[in-house]
Amino acid sequence: MRIIETVNTGLLIRKSLKIFLIAGLICGVSPISSLLAFNSPKASDLPDAIQVKDQKVQLKNLANPFRQDSENLKKHIKDGGENYFKHCFLCHGDLMDGRGLFGKRFSPPPVDFHKAIAQGKSEAYFFWRIMKGGKGLPQKLHPWESAMPAWEETLSADDAWKVILFIFENVKHPAVPDPPAEPSVERGKLVYMEKCVYCHAEDGSGKGISAFYSSPRPRNFIKGQYKFRTTPFGKIPTDDDLYQMLVRGMPGTTMPSWKHFPEVDLKSLVLYLKTLSKKFAKFQKRKKTHKITRVESPPPFDQQSLERGKKFFNATCSGCHGLEGRSDGESTKRNVDIESDAIRPRNLTKPWMFRRGSTPKDLFLTIRTGLSTTAMPRHSERIYKDRDIWDIVYYLRTLFGVEETIFEIDIPPDSELLNPSVARNIRSVKVEEPITLNLEARAWEAAPSYFIPLGGQILEAEKNFYPTVDNVWLQAIHNGDEIAFKLRWDDPTFDPILKTTAEVQESPPPPLPPELQPEPGDAEAEKPAEDPKPQKFPDAIAIQFPAGKSKDGSLPYFLNGDKDHPVNLWQWTSGSNKTIERYAQGLEQQGEHRPGSQLVHSKVVFKYGQYQLIMKRTLNTSDKSNDVQFEAGATVLIAINAWDGNVKETGTKKSISTWYKMTLK
Repeated sequence: MRIIETVNTGLLIRKSLKIFLIAGLICGVSPISSLLAFNSPKASDLPDAIQVKDQKVQLKNLANPFRQDSENLKKHIKDGGENYFKHCFLCHGDLMDGRGLFGKRFSPPPVDFHKAIAQGKSEAYFFWRIMKGGKGLPQKLHPWESAMPAWEETLSADDAWKVILFIFENVKHPAVPDPPAEPSVERGKLVYMEKCVYCHAEDGSGKGISAFYSSPRPRNFIKGQYKFRTTPFGKIPTDDDLYQMLVRGMPGTTMPSWKHFPEVDLKSLVLYLKTLSKKFAKFQKRKKTHKITRVESPPPFDQQSLERGKKFFNATCSGCHGLEGRSDGESTKRNVDIESDAIRPRNLTKPWMFRRGSTPKDLFLTIRTGLSTTAMPRHSERIYKDRDIWDIVYYLRTLFGVEETIFEIDIPPDSELLNPSVARNIRSVKVEEPITLNLEARAWEAAPSYFIPLGGQILEAEKNFYPTVDNVWLQAIHNGDEIAFKLRWDDPTFDPILKTTAEVQESPPPPLPPELQPEPGDAEAEKPAEDPKPQKFPDAIAIQFPAGKSKDGSLPYFLNGDKDHPVNLWQWTSGSNKTIERYAQGLEQQGEHRPGSQLVHSKVVFKYGQYQLIMKRTLNTSDKSNDVQFEAGATVLIAINAWDGNVKETGTKKSISTWYKMTLK
């Protein structure tokens, strides 16, 4: 491991991550207390019968009605695959292992179908779970906060049985059976048609069944344009580039790693992918050779290198990535349209989301070669020497959230430093001083910062398949009289109306080169700034708690409760820049507490692509039925809802978390 000492410049300070890692050791990472003691349904819990709409379905000894239709079995499996990639893959994943894009964001996590089938869970069991979802479990298995929807209103019984066929077939054959000794285009086509068409389509256009539900969209292989190459910008990749793409997968997207495939099938896929674009045949016909970008060992680090890297980044890269790397640059406002797949520049503070990887070599290649089909340009050897690129790499690593007196250049990609752990036990630390709305108050230094991942709300319509806000950092303190929460979440845009009521610092546009600067008298340059206007849909975030006590003593469902299990929401909204206490008894029945019961005070700032918000209230109120009540030493459940109004998130179209347990120390 290459260890490089640095001078304390302030650039490496990201206190939240270090404090969080220490807190994880103190509190324990991922243990679920008895308060949330999930009782996973076993095969023996299968009921004798269930009611599906108007029909009573006997489950004991029930067989899949399509299993014996051998003549049409392949078609039934394909039909099941189409529904799986419309409804299931974001959580359960392409590989049926529960590691879909939202797989790590909910607790309990989505079922790993490989394990479930190995445990003897039958197709009838799967039918029960699909039709009834997490809410449809018997009382003895509560509390069960599964994010699994009940699909009986969306899928017909036939649809569900075909999905089950598809799941069992893919668990039985995670790779295509009978691999040959040598790779071939024919074998590659067979593997592609079995495993790739649901996303990339039979013709390779990227317009498969899953495309609507994916951001970024699946790769269009016909164009022959690939982001991650060792070849120059716009050029076709090498065979090894394609091979590495299949092995690596694309973190932060719906594209998994296919490294479990036999090597002969991976090489066959490479051969077949090359037939989908005319560019590869033309390249071979013209007897061209690839120009490969070689990555040499990095030069010695020094403080001047870091300063040069920062200067270059601010002058050139911040225009897209923002001054602190949170993809909030000025050009983002013009280039981004999620619905058309014009996605944002990478948030450089989240290295676990980097598609190619976050090692120094990965970063060097990305900067040197650029990303074809995106606004990320190449940095040519004629203008930028290797040393220049390494200077940028050194600086980029300081944006990762690493605070150390030593700077580890070769931090492995799976390091905890680059993949924040999730602690499901949150501590509200007791402080002695009065609690204020000062975001920089010293009291917060004692409070661990907890990483809470958020998934899209995909349980009920209207759904959110690619949310902007995918995590929140949360701190909590109390002083025996009041409790306060500090939340931080990245959002590349902010509601302009906040400029009239809150502190806002935008990433400034970098200085333009002389040839691009407006001429004197340019009408656009001289246009006066307009008064800020609110977004059509505001940005918002809410902390959710159980309200009062339920009739049967069980917990509310994490998605805004239900009629018998209400929840209390503290919801901050950018339009008013106020936090309003709300109640909910499900997604459809919500409202505000009466004016005299609005006791939460808050303050927000927006700085360089990140919101920071404090909410505070007295520990107890007189409204015991509707307000959450806090007691020192006691435990309460907490969950998060978030909305990015800039991309039309409103109502049920939001980011959500499941319940976390918070204890007041």
